[in-house]
Amino acid sequence: MARRTTKQSADGGRAGIALLCLIGLANLYRWAEALPGPWKIAASVLALSTILLLAWWLVALARKWYRQQLYHKELLALNPTQFEERVQLLLADLGWTELQRQGGSGDRGVDLVGQHAGLRYIVQCKRYTKRVPPAMVRDLVGALHIQKADRALLVTTSGFTKQGHAEVRDQHVELWDGDILAAQIARANALRADPMRVRVARRRTGAVVAVGMLCNSLLVVWALATSSGEPPVAPLVGARATQPVPTLMGATPVLAPTTAPTALPASSAVPVATVFNGGNVRAAPELQATVLDQIHAGETVALLGRSADRQWLQVRDGRGQVGWVHRTLLTLDPTLDAALSVVAP
Repeated sequence: MARRTTKQSADGGRAGIALLCLIGLANLYRWAEALPGPWKIAASVLALSTILLLAWWLVALARKWYRQQLYHKELLALNPTQFEERVQLLLADLGWTELQRQGGSGDRGVDLVGQHAGLRYIVQCKRYTKRVPPAMVRDLVGALHIQKADRALLVTTSGFTKQGHAEVRDQHVELWDGDILAAQIARANALRADPMRVRVARRRTGAVVAVGMLCNSLLVVWALATSSGEPPVAPLVGARATQPVPTLMGATPVLAPTTAPTALPASSAVPVATVFNGGNVRAAPELQATVLDQIHAGETVALLGRSADRQWLQVRDGRGQVGWVHRTLLTLDPTLDAALSVVAP
């Protein structure tokens, strides 16, 4: 089957990945603004690691593009005969055997013949600046059958038209455009490189990636251990938001109410606190307890008591729902914290 160049789709995929990474980083930054301290640090380091990885990847792509342009310029400086000899040397470096140059008039479109992977190939070389015409591709398909070879290869410094690709569909013909040719030259150079240096470079890259992943994992674990309570939840925008809030330990979330919470009267004898970070109101002071309602950043709740370990507070929110919330979700006055009585679950 024919090999078709996918330069446009590959470049589009790389650009799409880079764009998605940038969008994801922007969303992560906005979300991290509402997080408590430990989670904000972990999210910031994760964003920085992603930026460095993205920059490393883009630099590698830029270096690859520069090498391709350099190879392309060097190949165009050759005359047709020299180009055929260069392709012959390249195929030999890639493991082809019994390579012989044909060339000249009456070659029926065959410049080289050789063996690769147990198959007999005929090769045509075109040092072009414009795309190879479909007629030349069609001639090579005919030469493949006349020469009774197993495969055919057309190598060029330029590219091929859509019709040219259509000519080799369902045929045993491979098309190497300028990008594929440059990639094959880079591959041959790597095969000739010092194996020890290649192994050291790969190990160094793997070590950097592994250390980065380990550091980010440790930061997430540290944030979980430090917060020791409800997972961070970004505040919802608007009073009519209905998205479920993520929960831990498989607890079933409930939808946020469609009506805005009512503010508690300032003159109430019951102490109040302001919600620092949105989260869940639970039926008991534990993460596995059923979710009864949700509170959001800026909302005011009445304080009814606390748990014996001081990690949970019993509250009544603006919708009249009574339940337990983790203390990290509220901005709590220390004097009120000390004055709260212990309430049995």
